[in-house]
Amino acid sequence: MAFQVTEIVFDRDDAAEVVAAMQNLHERGDGLGWVNLQPCLSADQFGRVPERSGLAGWFSGRGPALPLATWTPPTVGARPVPAQLGLAHGTGSNGLDRLETQGVTRPSGWVKRQDHAKHGIVMALPDNVDLLDVVGWMVAAVTGLCQVVEPGSLWQAMVHQPAN
Repeated sequence: MAFQVTEIVFDRDDAAEVVAAMQNLHERGDGLGWVNLQPCLSADQFGRVPERSGLAGWFSGRGPALPLATWTPPTVGARPVPAQLGLAHGTGSNGLDRLETQGVTRPSGWVKRQDHAKHGIVMALPDNVDLLDVVGWMVAAVTGLCQVVEPGSLWQAMVHQPAN
């Protein structure tokens, strides 16, 4: 299946365009598509991201140095699958505990499926989840797990949707 990719650059305090794209994927009900979210880093910020060799990715027990948050829409019907949120990061195991100490708490009803050093965090989201809250949590979590993201940073969402 071919996917169309749309880039949305947004301010952390104005995610309306990202939420609208997520809502479109959500309303399809087929679970197809996803949204990746990362900070737009300045050259200075990017230079502060720890470098890793290609081999480190294969043999390391950690995820990427620059965290990547991903949201997938739910599937409805005979075999429903809830919307999910994933967060790949390089800070080691117990990422949710690390976020909790920074005040980034997992909202009630968000079910932890995984919190692994290399494979990241995965949570199942409730049916009635507010997508603006999801984006806000993703931004806060990526910021909390990546020391180079500054409060005024812009963000990039890559929306992957089935090509018609």
